[in-house]
Amino acid sequence: MTEEAKLINIIKSITKSEYIGDDAAVIKIGDENFLFSLDNFVEHTHFEQDYFTSYDIGWKSLAVNISDIIAMRGKALYALVGINLSQNIEDKSQWIKEFYQGLQDCATKHDQVKIIGGDLCADKNHTSISVAIVGKALSPLYRSGAQVGDIISISGKSGNSANFLKTKNPLDKQYHLRPSPRTDLYDSLQGLSRGALMDTSDGLAQALMEIALQSNIDIDLDSQAIPKDEYIDLETALYGGEDYQLLLASEFVPQGFHPIGKALRNSDKPQVYFSNGEKLINSKAFQHFN
Repeated sequence: MTEEAKLINIIKSITKSEYIGDDAAVIKIGDENFLFSLDNFVEHTHFEQDYFTSYDIGWKSLAVNISDIIAMRGKALYALVGINLSQNIEDKSQWIKEFYQGLQDCATKHDQVKIIGGDLCADKNHTSISVAIVGKALSPLYRSGAQVGDIISISGKSGNSANFLKTKNPLDKQYHLRPSPRTDLYDSLQGLSRGALMDTSDGLAQALMEIALQSNIDIDLDSQAIPKDEYIDLETALYGGEDYQLLLASEFVPQGFHPIGKALRNSDKPQVYFSNGEKLINSKAFQHFN
């Protein structure tokens, strides 16, 4: 069990919350399923201002939250934005102007999200962003919904964001600085009667293991089928993270997805296996706490 999983289990044990464990919490109000999520975006952890512009920071801080909503088969509606702005920034007015322009452009492109408020304060040493988002889903998909025989599929390429961090390859820059949550696949996902779904923000390997664990299934992974650019190595595609693709387990592969594996069998000790029988090395997956 990862350190993050241990901490989340402590939180769940204290709060007794039944809503923790997916990309967003689902709260039923009347006949409607509302989705709630929050992400932090912290300088020196998630971004550096020597290669992120304030526009990029605004775009990405909202994009990662919108990704949590589509990862539940939902549409994002409203967002609240909290900013701790570093005192080291000289032209704070220009920084805020560019930040909110990036935020608003992302909101306009993806689901027409409305920015409805937030908080602004100063920090002595670094900048951090916290975005809370609200969405709605007709019928949410959870990480626990995979069944034996389901096809495992992914919505697009993996590894480009992590490769930019490793190599600063300009071909990968946009994938890391201004990711595009897969809101374009909303309609395609509505044709599924059931399934398991999450995004790959913490890496494809982590998402595969998470669906396996929460659905109590073993997964057979065809690593050769993983969509990636030729210059991206397999380890980066599997373990890199921050691609914000969607990973799906379902009876059929909807339009816009690419099959990469299959749910093999029920298991009380779920594993992800490569086609040669070797196990996925989960310890290589992204960890928030090392």
